[in-house]
Amino acid sequence: MIEMFANSVILFMKGKLFQDQRLVLQRSGIATAVTAILCVVLALVGLPLWAAVIIAALVGGAMQPYLYKDLRYR
Repeated sequence: MIEMFANSVILFMKGKLFQDQRLVLQRSGIATAVTAILCVVLALVGLPLWAAVIIAALVGGAMQPYLYKDLRYR
């Protein structure tokens, strides 16, 4: 299991895991930005920081299957 993970990380870093590396980075950036913005907004609204982080992480995690559905592996 650890070898499979290590192999995937190596292929990702070399840019050989996905067909379109730029699309992967773009979609990851979108998910990160939405999660960060949501966390800040929820904290500014008055939620405790721990609650804002949990809610933002859940929303960000729920977005991933939608964002990554069109990615193709090599």
